[in-house]
Amino acid sequence: MEIMNFNVLLAVLIIVPVVFGVVAYLSPWDKLRSLSIVFCSVIVAAAGIMITIAPNDKFTLPGSETIATILEVAIVCIILYIAVKIKNWLILLMSLAQLGMIVAEIILAHTGHTVAHTYDFATDPLTKILILITSIIGPVIAIYAIGYMKNHQEHAPPSAASLGQFFFFFIAFLGFMNGLVMANNLKWFSFFWEATTLCSYMLIGQDGGESKKNAERALLINTFGGTAMIAGVLWLVVNNNTESFEGLLLAKAVIPMVLLCVAAFTKSALLPFQSWLLGAMIAPTPVSALLHSATMVKAGSYLVLRVTPGFHDSAKVMMVITFIGALTFAGAALLAVTQSNAKRVLAYSTISNLGLVVACAGINSPLAYAAALAIICFHAISKGLLFLCVGRIEQKIGSRDIEDMGGILYRMPVTTSVALIGMMSMLLPPFGMLLSKWMAIEATIRSPLILVFIILGSALTVFFWSKWIGRIQTSSYHPNFNKETMDPAMGFSLITLALGVLLTGVGSMWIFNKFFAPITREVFASRTDISDVLWNVFTAAGNFAAVTLFVAVGIAFLAYWLLVWRRFKETDVRLPYLCGENAESTVYTTSAFHNSEGTRSYAFRSMGDKIENSWSSTTYLKNFICEKKATIWLNLIAWVIIIILLGEAHLL
Repeated sequence: MEIMNFNVLLAVLIIVPVVFGVVAYLSPWDKLRSLSIVFCSVIVAAAGIMITIAPNDKFTLPGSETIATILEVAIVCIILYIAVKIKNWLILLMSLAQLGMIVAEIILAHTGHTVAHTYDFATDPLTKILILITSIIGPVIAIYAIGYMKNHQEHAPPSAASLGQFFFFFIAFLGFMNGLVMANNLKWFSFFWEATTLCSYMLIGQDGGESKKNAERALLINTFGGTAMIAGVLWLVVNNNTESFEGLLLAKAVIPMVLLCVAAFTKSALLPFQSWLLGAMIAPTPVSALLHSATMVKAGSYLVLRVTPGFHDSAKVMMVITFIGALTFAGAALLAVTQSNAKRVLAYSTISNLGLVVACAGINSPLAYAAALAIICFHAISKGLLFLCVGRIEQKIGSRDIEDMGGILYRMPVTTSVALIGMMSMLLPPFGMLLSKWMAIEATIRSPLILVFIILGSALTVFFWSKWIGRIQTSSYHPNFNKETMDPAMGFSLITLALGVLLTGVGSMWIFNKFFAPITREVFASRTDISDVLWNVFTAAGNFAAVTLFVAVGIAFLAYWLLVWRRFKETDVRLPYLCGENAESTVYTTSAFHNSEGTRSYAFRSMGDKIENSWSSTTYLKNFICEKKATIWLNLIAWVIIIILLGEAHLL
């Protein structure tokens, strides 16, 4: 590919979403705004695919240092202004600290301190994975948001921001995220990092009121991460005369690497920084799907995967990073078990999987690295789909409580079927998520402590997903399902992501061999400490034929439909015996049989001909696990580990 073409694609992926965000913000007509969003989505998706299939390339912007510094100062000043406006003095102090460190870099540059300048932006296989996620899943969610926000805004409180503001930050985020993953210059990386933080803050606080407090918490924690990042960059400039990822890896500067990892932990909401992501679930569902599940939180995992391969000699530091990830994986899965709020389950599941990615990055073996890449990809598709399904269900039944989702298979057959596909892809073979976790377990086989956490987290994951799957399938017999209607934009997005989940499931091993294996071999090509045994295990991981299992499952479903479902008759249905004669219920619930008057609970006659109503409930182990107390202890342990991590870095 010619350099000019690469420059054009680079500009399209970064600038076009910002431009169309401005169009959406200024548009006086809903139809014009919707058309601009769809048009932008098509352009970004096409550019993302084109830059992914093109050869790797590099680009240096004329006057880069000046432009990057101006933008970095500007974004920090915006956050500083917000801190003053909301009177949050911690954010104010951290923003001033960031500004001070940026000024220190400028002074160093003008006092003869030389810094080695390399290229500003580049693509490589790791970058391309994140570009594909952002440029394909992002536009699909943006199109879904057209239909979702139309309904959401009708019921939004008076304090809610305009749709124009919402879509400006929503669409512009795609450009900032693409810029972040393509940046080699850490000044540019820092700017895009803070820009995604700003987008997150504005979108979480979209509805005003209570959501503003949650947005403030997200800004506080992510500003802490941004401060750690700029401190790491300043250290790198002062001691190693570089400010690029390339220079960081060549210098093997451990302290900047650790500070960048701390910043990554905040963005990916690892323990003890998870509270901002949980609070962010108050945001409109497309925000949760795009920023807080599929893309923005992946920036932290991307950063860890970018820097850790160069620090395999620092075994103690890498082990501590692994332990933070493993603790987050198991701890968040444990807390997910206690939740009946669907979005909180998805949030904890996201935190858990991001922890697993970091754990795999810390293990620093070919199999673990490939598993991390696979989790990032497969999780983005499946979790993005599940968030969209929950948003659709919430708008339909007026609740996001899992206990209120009994019977929705009859009431919302399309959405529920799509949701089931998404859930099954998180825990069943041969979908990529389960295979990725198997690879992670294989990679930790020689680290018993980490292995225990990975196995425990995996078991808890199966538990909370199985509960949810069982609940939404709870429905009595109906000869026919309801005909479900939905906004075309929402329907398009649900079906597109569902097909994506199925296709990546069928081709999970092909994707592993075609993409993840070559990337991993390139990353570990110069490593002499990788034994032949590890490479053999890595090679064996790609030999599983996922298509065979999919065919077997398909035959099983076909046999069930032909031999059981088609032969079932309504006359075969009997209500359960509940210690007395069945009676007409007077209580509505969403998890019982359906009649002409609506959905009611099961009822029976007890002593004195009294009508008793019954219902079923899923177990959440709240008598055994207190979310608040467990969170306190997990956070305390995580803070101790981070202090140990900083201490180990200082000693090195």
